[in-house]
Amino acid sequence: MKPIVAAVWVAACLFVGPGCKQNAPPLTPGAPTGPAVGMAGESLNFVVVTTDPESDSVRYQVDWGDALGNWTGLLASAESCTLGHAWSVLDAFKVRVRAEDAHGNVSDWSADHTVSIESICRR
Repeated sequence: MKPIVAAVWVAACLFVGPGCKQNAPPLTPGAPTGPAVGMAGESLNFVVVTTDPESDSVRYQVDWGDALGNWTGLLASAESCTLGHAWSVLDAFKVRVRAEDAHGNVSDWSADHTVSIESICRR
């Protein structure tokens, strides 16, 4: 918000009172749920979900541990979303997610979900 607009908004809230509250970000999502082990090149699916205090629509962004994913489209508050990713490197990756509401307020990052990527020969 520009400083002048913000100052006018704050002044209006002082006169209006308790009915004037700021929009809160979505709740921090739980760690993505999905497999703990996968094969290199195999697409693995993870489910993410959160709610918004004002029931605003939300969208998700996943940090796959090797790349930052694009934002999803907007979904209803508390609607789960399934996202897929494939890793090409053998390693353990920490997957986490954050949410943004329709007003641009962003949650904190979730806890990590670790997935170990192995070669086909090791399975």
